[in-house]
Amino acid sequence: MKHAYFYLPLILLLSACGQKAEEAKTEPVRPREAMQMTRIVGIATIEPLERLRTLNAEVSGVITEVLVRDGQHVVRGETLLTLDNQVEGAQLDQALSRLGTQKAAVAAAKSVMETREIQWKKAVADGQRDAKLAEGNALSRQALENSQFQANQNLMLMQEAAAALAQQEARLRETEADIRYYQTLMGRRAVRSPMAGTFLSVNVRTGSYLNNTTDLGDFSPDGPLIAITEVDELFAGSVRTGLKAHIRNQGDDGELAKGRVVFVGDYLKKKSLFSGKPDDLEDRRVREVRVELEEGSGVLIGSRVECVISLK
Repeated sequence: MKHAYFYLPLILLLSACGQKAEEAKTEPVRPREAMQMTRIVGIATIEPLERLRTLNAEVSGVITEVLVRDGQHVVRGETLLTLDNQVEGAQLDQALSRLGTQKAAVAAAKSVMETREIQWKKAVADGQRDAKLAEGNALSRQALENSQFQANQNLMLMQEAAAALAQQEARLRETEADIRYYQTLMGRRAVRSPMAGTFLSVNVRTGSYLNNTTDLGDFSPDGPLIAITEVDELFAGSVRTGLKAHIRNQGDDGELAKGRVVFVGDYLKKKSLFSGKPDDLEDRRVREVRVELEEGSGVLIGSRVECVISLK
């Protein structure tokens, strides 16, 4: 009997716990509230809106002078460097010397033409006068024929002079065209900037040989800056142009600059900007997004930052 009284409280306690557990199982489970995503954070790099470029020259030659330096701003058409132009200069001098000679030849041919024209007009007038005299029997037929022959001969001489003048004028135009051509070649020996912007680095030096594949340096065209980021395919459908965004240093909540989304890629592609390793085999797709930053942001080109896109 003593053992029965000992186990009775234990049985009652277990029964009560089992009843509470059964009651707990029958209570309805409340669904977790749906989580709403309000922003997307991605790694971004800072570049100009027109993207970084490497400039090249159209001609080849030895560099005689470099007129830009790292960090220098240039305007469109500003001379960046000059190339050796001795050959082109000699060709231009030859063409200029021929120009004076040819102008003198044109002037001489024109003088001959004017003389022949005067002679022809006089012969025509003499022929008309002799024709009237012949009508009144005051001039023999032989004399009239001689007068007409003289007029025809002077006409032929005038036509020859006109042809010679046209030929000399054509040569003059050719010489002038040669001069313009050599002047163009001379102008191309000065390499000029195709647009306004800043040379981030200059890769050429005086005395080196330049060809059309040589990079002059890294060039940043004028214009606003953009943050280029990539959004994972899981969130790619949530991004659209016009969304507000800002950038910050990695691991920092401080805001560096504000902006808005101006470009969203039309397709998903492999990671390109920020893949961890060249041999990364992760089969994930991303959507490229570009955020145009407000003026005066002061962020350095090439900076690697965090881009926070607000989805509200």
